[in-house]
Amino acid sequence: MQTRISCFKQAFKMTTMKTQKAPSAGQGVGDPRERILVAAENLFARHWVDKTSTRDITAEAGVNVASINYYFRSKEALAEEIFMRLAQRATVLRLEDLSNCTEAAKREKRSLRLEDLLDCFIRPYFEPGFHGALLARFILQHRLHPSEMTQRVFEQHLDPFAVEFIDALCLTDTRVSRVDWLWRYTLLTGTVMLAMTDIGPKNRMLALSSGQADASHAEELRQQLREYLCRAMQGPQGRISPDSPS
Repeated sequence: MQTRISCFKQAFKMTTMKTQKAPSAGQGVGDPRERILVAAENLFARHWVDKTSTRDITAEAGVNVASINYYFRSKEALAEEIFMRLAQRATVLRLEDLSNCTEAAKREKRSLRLEDLLDCFIRPYFEPGFHGALLARFILQHRLHPSEMTQRVFEQHLDPFAVEFIDALCLTDTRVSRVDWLWRYTLLTGTVMLAMTDIGPKNRMLALSSGQADASHAEELRQQLREYLCRAMQGPQGRISPDSPS
């Protein structure tokens, strides 16, 4: 498994050199196309795609209003490229963490730990400056309205990592079948996506708890999410008979 991860990392490295770090002010100063990408990602993260106009983006990037059509054809195509960049950066972070987890387990002569793998999976969503909530929204948007471009993002970045990650999950507890781990991975991704797309100042957790819990507090959300996922995914679970009363 470690060999496959190393090969994947090497093959992936050359395609992601320009997109491994989150954009920051001043990045791509001499490149109008890169300035547009940086400005659009930051604006989409704050307001989402629908509430960001092309004029907002070009003003933020300091470029001509026709530049988006010139470089990307449309705002939608620009948004899809940002999805690609976010997926690339998430995959870089996860591959590094997955490799470290695997090496540590081998060095310490123990099995992979589920909690370490969950930390690896959720890390991009909480990494400072990464715009994890934006990535989550793009993933949910793809599920609702897939396009050829977003499908390529999954095929080139998210799906290959998912296969490696599921292989690693299988090694944490061999009593659990691969099919069950596939189900648990699918439910893991759904849980994380929904949690990460409701973290605004009026999030539902804040309303339901009358202010006692707040999903906009990143560390609180991360801790609760990690604990819940560990409990939900660990160990073999007895199956409920289809004929059992609900």
